[in-house]
Amino acid sequence: MNNLEFPVEISNLSKVYKSRNVNVNAVCDISLRVKVGEFLTIMGTSGSGKSTLLHLIAGLTTPTVGNVKINNNEIYNLSDSVRTRFRCRNIGVIFQSFNLIPTLTASENILLPSLIDGGVKIAREKLNDLLHTLEIYDRRHHRPDSLSGGEQQRVAIGRALLINPAIILADEPTGNLDSVNSENICKLLRELCDKENRTIVLVTHEKSVADWGDRKITLKDGRIVDEQIINSNKKEILA
Repeated sequence: MNNLEFPVEISNLSKVYKSRNVNVNAVCDISLRVKVGEFLTIMGTSGSGKSTLLHLIAGLTTPTVGNVKINNNEIYNLSDSVRTRFRCRNIGVIFQSFNLIPTLTASENILLPSLIDGGVKIAREKLNDLLHTLEIYDRRHHRPDSLSGGEQQRVAIGRALLINPAIILADEPTGNLDSVNSENICKLLRELCDKENRTIVLVTHEKSVADWGDRKITLKDGRIVDEQIINSNKKEILA
Protein backbone atom coordinates (compact mmCIF):
# COMPACT_ATOMS: atom_id res chain seq x y z
CA MET A 1 0.00 0.00 0.00
CA ASN A 2 1.22 3.54 -0.77
CA ASN A 3 1.71 6.09 2.02
CA LEU A 4 1.02 9.20 -0.06
CA GLU A 5 -1.75 11.43 1.30
CA PHE A 6 -3.32 11.83 -2.15
CA PRO A 7 -2.64 8.77 -4.34
CA VAL A 8 -4.90 10.21 -7.08
CA GLU A 9 -4.35 13.78 -8.30
CA ILE A 10 -5.99 15.23 -11.40
CA SER A 11 -4.85 18.58 -12.80
CA ASN A 12 -6.78 20.69 -15.35
CA LEU A 13 -7.95 17.57 -17.14
CA SER A 14 -9.88 17.89 -20.41
CA LYS A 15 -10.86 15.47 -23.14
CA VAL A 16 -12.20 16.65 -26.48
CA TYR A 17 -13.56 14.25 -29.10
CA LYS A 18 -14.28 15.10 -32.71
CA SER A 19 -17.66 13.96 -34.03
CA ARG A 20 -18.60 14.89 -37.59
CA ASN A 21 -16.16 17.82 -37.50
CA VAL A 22 -17.70 19.07 -34.25
CA ASN A 23 -15.72 19.18 -31.01
CA VAL A 24 -17.38 17.34 -28.12
CA ASN A 25 -16.07 18.34 -24.69
CA ALA A 26 -16.40 15.10 -22.73
CA VAL A 27 -14.35 16.34 -19.75
CA CYS A 28 -13.72 20.03 -19.15
CA ASP A 29 -10.88 21.35 -17.00
CA ILE A 30 -11.35 19.10 -13.98
CA SER A 31 -8.95 19.24 -11.04
CA LEU A 32 -9.47 16.78 -8.22
CA ARG A 33 -7.58 15.00 -5.45
CA VAL A 34 -8.57 11.73 -3.77
CA LYS A 35 -7.25 10.96 -0.32
CA VAL A 36 -5.88 7.63 0.88
CA GLY A 37 -8.71 5.41 2.08
CA GLU A 38 -11.39 7.64 0.59
CA PHE A 39 -14.42 6.24 -1.24
CA LEU A 40 -15.24 8.84 -3.90
CA THR A 41 -18.33 8.43 -6.05
CA ILE A 42 -18.89 10.26 -9.32
CA MET A 43 -22.50 10.72 -10.42
CA GLY A 44 -24.00 11.95 -13.65
CA THR A 45 -26.46 11.14 -16.35
CA SER A 46 -25.49 9.40 -19.58
CA GLY A 47 -23.13 11.65 -21.53
CA SER A 48 -22.05 13.68 -18.50
CA GLY A 49 -18.42 12.55 -18.89
CA LYS A 50 -18.15 10.38 -15.79
CA SER A 51 -16.91 7.20 -17.53
CA THR A 52 -14.50 9.22 -19.67
CA LEU A 53 -13.11 10.79 -16.50
CA LEU A 54 -12.61 7.38 -14.91
CA HIS A 55 -10.89 6.05 -18.04
CA LEU A 56 -8.58 9.08 -18.00
CA ILE A 57 -7.68 8.38 -14.36
CA ALA A 58 -6.99 4.75 -15.25
CA GLY A 59 -4.75 5.68 -18.16
CA LEU A 60 -7.07 4.01 -20.65
CA THR A 61 -7.82 7.22 -22.58
CA THR A 62 -5.33 9.98 -23.40
CA PRO A 63 -6.37 13.49 -22.29
CA THR A 64 -6.41 16.45 -24.65
CA VAL A 65 -5.04 18.67 -21.87
CA GLY A 66 -3.91 18.07 -18.30
CA ASN A 67 -2.37 15.22 -16.40
CA VAL A 68 -3.08 12.53 -13.85
CA LYS A 69 -0.79 11.53 -10.99
CA ILE A 70 -1.15 8.05 -9.53
CA ASN A 71 1.06 7.46 -6.50
CA ASN A 72 2.97 10.60 -7.53
CA ASN A 73 3.65 9.27 -11.04
CA GLU A 74 2.45 11.44 -13.93
CA ILE A 75 1.02 8.60 -15.97
CA TYR A 76 0.71 10.49 -19.26
CA ASN A 77 4.43 11.21 -19.22
CA LEU A 78 4.93 7.45 -19.50
CA SER A 79 5.03 5.54 -22.78
CA ASP A 80 1.97 3.46 -23.65
CA SER A 81 3.68 0.19 -22.75
CA VAL A 82 5.08 1.50 -19.45
CA ARG A 83 1.73 3.06 -18.56
CA THR A 84 -0.06 -0.24 -19.23
CA ARG A 85 2.41 -2.08 -17.01
CA PHE A 86 2.08 0.60 -14.33
CA ARG A 87 -1.71 0.28 -14.37
CA CYS A 88 -1.55 -3.51 -14.12
CA ARG A 89 0.63 -3.25 -11.03
CA ASN A 90 -0.97 -0.30 -9.23
CA ILE A 91 -4.65 0.05 -10.13
CA GLY A 92 -7.55 -2.38 -9.94
CA VAL A 93 -10.17 -1.59 -12.61
CA ILE A 94 -13.73 -2.96 -12.43
CA PHE A 95 -15.98 -2.68 -15.49
CA GLN A 96 -19.76 -2.77 -15.79
CA SER A 97 -19.62 -5.48 -18.45
CA PHE A 98 -17.45 -7.77 -16.23
CA ASN A 99 -15.08 -8.49 -19.19
CA LEU A 100 -14.65 -12.13 -18.21
CA ILE A 101 -13.18 -14.74 -20.58
CA PRO A 102 -16.02 -17.24 -21.20
CA THR A 103 -13.73 -20.28 -21.59
CA LEU A 104 -11.95 -19.71 -18.27
CA THR A 105 -13.14 -20.65 -14.78
CA ALA A 106 -13.72 -18.09 -12.04
CA SER A 107 -10.26 -18.79 -10.59
CA GLU A 108 -8.60 -18.58 -14.00
CA ASN A 109 -10.32 -15.26 -14.77
CA ILE A 110 -9.11 -13.84 -11.46
CA LEU A 111 -5.54 -15.02 -12.18
CA LEU A 112 -5.50 -13.51 -15.67
CA PRO A 113 -3.64 -10.26 -14.75
CA SER A 114 -0.77 -12.28 -13.30
CA LEU A 115 -0.44 -14.15 -16.60
CA ILE A 116 -0.51 -10.95 -18.65
CA ASP A 117 2.06 -9.23 -16.45
CA GLY A 118 4.98 -11.48 -17.21
CA GLY A 119 3.60 -14.56 -15.58
CA VAL A 120 3.89 -13.26 -12.01
CA LYS A 121 3.23 -16.19 -9.74
CA ILE A 122 0.37 -15.88 -7.27
CA ALA A 123 0.37 -18.14 -4.22
CA ARG A 124 -2.56 -20.55 -4.13
CA GLU A 125 -3.24 -19.44 -0.57
CA LYS A 126 -3.66 -15.83 -1.70
CA LEU A 127 -6.11 -16.85 -4.41
CA ASN A 128 -8.12 -18.98 -1.98
CA ASP A 129 -8.23 -16.16 0.58
CA LEU A 130 -9.54 -13.83 -2.12
CA LEU A 131 -12.20 -16.33 -3.21
CA HIS A 132 -13.35 -16.69 0.41
CA THR A 133 -13.44 -12.92 0.90
CA LEU A 134 -15.62 -12.58 -2.20
CA GLU A 135 -17.77 -15.53 -1.09
CA ILE A 136 -17.27 -17.41 -4.37
CA TYR A 137 -14.85 -20.13 -3.24
CA ASP A 138 -17.46 -22.83 -3.96
CA ARG A 139 -17.87 -21.42 -7.48
CA ARG A 140 -14.16 -21.23 -8.30
CA HIS A 141 -14.26 -23.98 -10.96
CA HIS A 142 -17.36 -22.60 -12.72
CA ARG A 143 -17.20 -20.70 -15.99
CA PRO A 144 -19.00 -17.33 -16.39
CA ASP A 145 -22.10 -18.81 -18.06
CA SER A 146 -22.67 -20.90 -14.92
CA LEU A 147 -22.45 -17.89 -12.60
CA SER A 148 -25.10 -15.35 -11.66
CA GLY A 149 -24.59 -11.67 -12.50
CA GLY A 150 -23.57 -10.93 -8.94
CA GLU A 151 -21.08 -13.81 -8.92
CA GLN A 152 -19.61 -12.66 -12.23
CA GLN A 153 -19.11 -9.18 -10.82
CA ARG A 154 -17.40 -10.66 -7.76
CA VAL A 155 -15.03 -12.51 -10.09
CA ALA A 156 -14.34 -9.21 -11.88
CA ILE A 157 -13.65 -7.58 -8.51
CA GLY A 158 -11.37 -10.47 -7.59
CA ARG A 159 -9.40 -9.95 -10.79
CA ALA A 160 -9.03 -6.26 -9.88
CA LEU A 161 -7.90 -7.13 -6.33
CA LEU A 162 -5.40 -9.83 -7.28
CA ILE A 163 -2.46 -7.42 -7.41
CA ASN A 164 -3.49 -5.99 -4.01
CA PRO A 165 -3.95 -2.47 -5.42
CA ALA A 166 -4.25 0.51 -3.09
CA ILE A 167 -6.46 2.15 -5.73
CA ILE A 168 -9.66 0.67 -7.17
CA LEU A 169 -11.52 2.31 -10.08
CA ALA A 170 -15.06 1.04 -10.71
CA ASP A 171 -17.05 2.00 -13.81
CA GLU A 172 -20.78 1.40 -13.18
CA PRO A 173 -20.03 -1.87 -11.32
CA THR A 174 -23.72 -2.41 -10.45
CA GLY A 175 -25.14 -1.36 -13.82
CA ASN A 176 -25.99 -4.92 -14.90
CA LEU A 177 -27.18 -6.16 -11.50
CA ASP A 178 -30.53 -6.35 -9.71
CA SER A 179 -31.09 -4.34 -6.53
CA VAL A 180 -30.06 -7.15 -4.15
CA ASN A 181 -26.77 -7.92 -5.94
CA SER A 182 -26.17 -4.20 -6.41
CA GLU A 183 -26.37 -3.61 -2.66
CA ASN A 184 -24.12 -6.60 -1.96
CA ILE A 185 -21.43 -5.27 -4.31
CA CYS A 186 -21.66 -1.83 -2.71
CA LYS A 187 -21.27 -3.39 0.75
CA LEU A 188 -18.21 -5.30 -0.45
CA LEU A 189 -16.56 -2.16 -1.84
CA ARG A 190 -17.42 -0.24 1.32
CA GLU A 191 -15.73 -2.95 3.42
CA LEU A 192 -12.62 -2.86 1.22
CA CYS A 193 -12.40 0.86 1.88
CA ASP A 194 -13.11 0.72 5.62
CA LYS A 195 -11.24 -2.44 6.61
CA GLU A 196 -8.32 -2.36 4.17
CA ASN A 197 -8.00 1.43 3.66
CA ARG A 198 -8.20 1.11 -0.10
CA THR A 199 -8.85 4.24 -2.17
CA ILE A 200 -11.94 3.78 -4.35
CA VAL A 201 -13.30 5.91 -7.19
CA LEU A 202 -16.67 4.67 -8.41
CA VAL A 203 -18.74 5.99 -11.31
CA THR A 204 -22.51 5.54 -11.31
CA HIS A 205 -25.76 7.12 -12.49
CA GLU A 206 -27.65 5.78 -9.46
CA LYS A 207 -27.96 7.94 -6.33
CA SER A 208 -28.48 4.85 -4.15
CA VAL A 209 -25.06 3.57 -5.25
CA ALA A 210 -23.32 6.96 -5.07
CA ASP A 211 -24.48 7.39 -1.47
CA TRP A 212 -22.24 4.49 -0.35
CA GLY A 213 -19.23 6.75 -0.72
CA ASP A 214 -17.56 9.24 1.62
CA ARG A 215 -17.73 12.06 -0.91
CA LYS A 216 -19.88 12.46 -3.98
CA ILE A 217 -19.28 14.70 -6.97
CA THR A 218 -21.79 15.27 -9.75
CA LEU A 219 -20.81 15.91 -13.37
CA LYS A 220 -22.80 17.69 -16.04
CA ASP A 221 -21.48 18.37 -19.53
CA GLY A 222 -18.03 17.27 -18.45
CA ARG A 223 -17.80 19.64 -15.47
CA ILE A 224 -18.16 19.23 -11.71
CA VAL A 225 -21.41 20.96 -10.76
CA ASP A 226 -21.83 19.69 -7.20
CA GLU A 227 -19.78 18.15 -4.40
CA GLN A 228 -21.02 16.67 -1.12
CA ILE A 229 -19.63 14.94 1.94
CA ILE A 230 -21.74 11.83 2.57
CA ASN A 231 -19.90 9.99 5.34
CA SER A 232 -19.80 12.40 8.29
CA ASN A 233 -17.08 10.29 9.92
CA LYS A 234 -14.66 11.30 7.17
CA LYS A 235 -15.20 15.05 7.02
CA GLU A 236 -11.46 15.54 7.10
CA ILE A 237 -11.17 14.27 3.52
CA LEU A 238 -11.71 17.75 2.12
CA ALA A 239 -9.31 19.41 4.54
